[in-house]
Amino acid sequence: MRPGVRTCPCARSYAEITFRSRPGGNEGRKEHPMTYLEILSYARKGIAAEIEKHRAMQEKALEGQAHDIASYAQETIDALEVKRATLDEIEEIHNRK
Repeated sequence: MRPGVRTCPCARSYAEITFRSRPGGNEGRKEHPMTYLEILSYARKGIAAEIEKHRAMQEKALEGQAHDIASYAQETIDALEVKRATLDEIEEIHNRK
């Protein structure tokens, strides 16, 4: 492991979690390690965006009387809520250590 790069104690492989600068951009800047909680935060934001997208789809489907599309959107929202709850549990476990 390189000095200054953190590893996630919860990861099975203890792989390095690092934010790398893009080629051609960010010249002269150092690499910044991402923490495990930052990764969870990004995942949580992505799930929240997906939930909002499917809620909007569900509203439009209900306005147009497309109940099959609305039920599909609700099923997807429910699955995303389970994923969000899983992320919350993972964060709780991480914070206890």
